[in-house]
Amino acid sequence: MSQLRPIRLSVLPAALSLTLFAGACGAAPILEVNPGLWTSESEIWINGQSIKPGVQALRAKLRGRLTDAQKAEMDRQQAAEKQACLSPQQAKIDLAAYLESALSGSGPWKCELSATKMNTSEATGKYVCRTGGGGLTQGSFAATYGPSSYRIELKGRGNAVDGRNGNAVGTEEVDQRMLSTGRWLGSSC
Repeated sequence: MSQLRPIRLSVLPAALSLTLFAGACGAAPILEVNPGLWTSESEIWINGQSIKPGVQALRAKLRGRLTDAQKAEMDRQQAAEKQACLSPQQAKIDLAAYLESALSGSGPWKCELSATKMNTSEATGKYVCRTGGGGLTQGSFAATYGPSSYRIELKGRGNAVDGRNGNAVGTEEVDQRMLSTGRWLGSSC
C-alpha cells in the first residue's frame, strides 16, 4: 500500500485541498487518526457537471491502446491512488509540518486562506489561489474529520488553467466544486 501523500487534483488547486486546515488563526492542530488502511474518493464538478464521466471515458480510450501488462500496472496505480496505509507514527498528523511538506510540490498554485473555524474536528473558511500565468480561483471550504473519516468540500469560481504550467486558458470563469471523502477500513494493511 502507498504511504500518506497529497492527493493531486487537476481542476481545483491541489494546494488548496491540502491547505484548508492551515489558516491564519494559529498553529495547526495535531490530528490523531486510526492507523491502518484508509480509502478515499473525490469528485469534481465544473458548472454543475461532474467531470468523472469524461475522465472515465478518457481512461477507457487509453486502456484500449495498452498491453495486458500495462493495463495491470494502470489498475495497480489507480487502486493505490485511492488507498493509503498509515503506520501508528503517521496516524499522529502535525498538520503544519505535513502541509508545508505537501505544498512544496503542489504545482503552480499559491493559495491564501482565511479560516473562520479550525479545531481537531472541523475547519471552515475562504480561499484565494493564483498562478503566475493568470490563474485565479476563489471560494469557500468546509471540512470535518475524525479518527475514522473525513469530508472536505470546496466551492468556488475561477478560470480554467493548464495544470502543467499554470497558464490561464481563456478568460471565462466557471463554477467549481470538489468533494473528497475518506474512511478508515481497518487496522491491517
